[in-house]
Amino acid sequence: MYQKTTEYLTKCIENNILSHAYIFYGPDEDGKKEIAHWFANKILDNKDLKFHPDLFIIKPEVSDEVIINSIRQLKKFLSLSPYSAEHKAVIIESGEKLNSYAQNALLKTFEEAPTHAVIILCAKTIDSILETIASRGIKIPFWRITEQTMDKKMEDIFDKLIKSNFSERYGLIEKLTNYEPLSVFREWLKFLRNKFLENPAPKTAKILAESQNIYFKLNETNYNPKFAYDELFLRT
Repeated sequence: MYQKTTEYLTKCIENNILSHAYIFYGPDEDGKKEIAHWFANKILDNKDLKFHPDLFIIKPEVSDEVIINSIRQLKKFLSLSPYSAEHKAVIIESGEKLNSYAQNALLKTFEEAPTHAVIILCAKTIDSILETIASRGIKIPFWRITEQTMDKKMEDIFDKLIKSNFSERYGLIEKLTNYEPLSVFREWLKFLRNKFLENPAPKTAKILAESQNIYFKLNETNYNPKFAYDELFLRT
């Protein structure tokens, strides 16, 4: 179902460009959990998917007191060097259930994460977690989007947009306003993911992360499409 996502995450591992944090968000709970565990075990090269000493999992379904203790344990877990892998992986399920105290404690962990740490935070929406946490991770949506063939004219505009200079962008984005805004940003994300898989450059990764945030606001809030295009214009 999430082939493009798994291909992108695999490239992150293979090209040694792992972020210290990933935010998996969206309503597809099973998809987020499945890909989070797959990604963590792939980072650790844990092929048999059994217990791994460099994997730490937090499930916020338990009491607040237990969660706070888990976050304290997480800090100690990350302070130690990996036991048998190159990284230490952390999965935090249902991040939207963390109370404000737990999220603030987690923020400190995000801020002070060592280079060997990779934290995967799952949440129902971006707005359900602190903006200071969300801004520190690569955001990946889980909406079960059905793959469709991209409009050739739209693809040509995207290709020119990614190569354009600042003065050329407005005219190109004007051509996109003939399409339904949500479909434009959905196809734009698909286009960027394909570009990243072809050439996993840091610039493309940055534009992809910022565009995912624009798409989320457009899809989940009353964000004005004009503002979405303006933001795309400034961030491309």
